[in-house]
Amino acid sequence: MSQNIILATIKYILVDVLWDILYFPIWWYSKGLLRVIRFASESATFHLQRRVALGIWLKNMFKPMYGDMTREGRIISIVFRIIILFWKLLAAGLWLVVLFCAVVLWIVFPLVVIYYIVYQITDMPFMWLT
Repeated sequence: MSQNIILATIKYILVDVLWDILYFPIWWYSKGLLRVIRFASESATFHLQRRVALGIWLKNMFKPMYGDMTREGRIISIVFRIIILFWKLLAAGLWLVVLFCAVVLWIVFPLVVIYYIVYQITDMPFMWLT
């Protein structure tokens, strides 16, 4: 009985843990990267459609606000809609930059970790990376 526990423990350490350690970089740059890219694209689409609502805003761009059909009401409406459109485009652009940075960080993070592990072990900085 104790032989089975010892063999199961050795199998777990040698096969499962070592396989997970060796498979992790492959997963990180394949399935994990695809998940992050899919999340970023879905988040960007959701943000543009729901939060910023650029399609609805552009469709109603030249309609007077609050149904004010006077000349002054139309002028004020178009001025404010242009100002708000600018801010909406700025918010959308900033969100796209944040998502792009998240994908780049996902790609670069393991390389930075490996660099600092090697730096701590060897105590020698890599001149070409600093």
